[in-house]
Amino acid sequence: MAIGEYRDVPAEMDDIEREVAAAQYPEGCLVVGLGVGVVLPLVTVQALLLVAPVLGGVVGFALGRRIRDYEIQRRRADRTPEE
Repeated sequence: MAIGEYRDVPAEMDDIEREVAAAQYPEGCLVVGLGVGVVLPLVTVQALLLVAPVLGGVVGFALGRRIRDYEIQRRRADRTPEE
C-alpha cells in the first residue's frame, strides 16, 4: 500500500523511483531499528524490552522513508540539466 506520494506498483514508477525502491531504504532501516530496539534494552533496562523494538522499528522505518525521498529528489536533480 502506497503512503503519500510513494507508489508501490513498478509499472507506475519512473526509472529513478524503481531504482530507489529496489534499494529498500525503509525496510532496511526497519530491520536496523528493530535490532537496536532489541539490543538497547538488553544492555540497559529490561523493562524497555517491550517498548523499544516497536519504537525502534517505527523510527527506523520513518528514517528510511526520509532517506528514500531524499535519494529520489537527489537523483532527479542530478538528471535535470542545469542551465
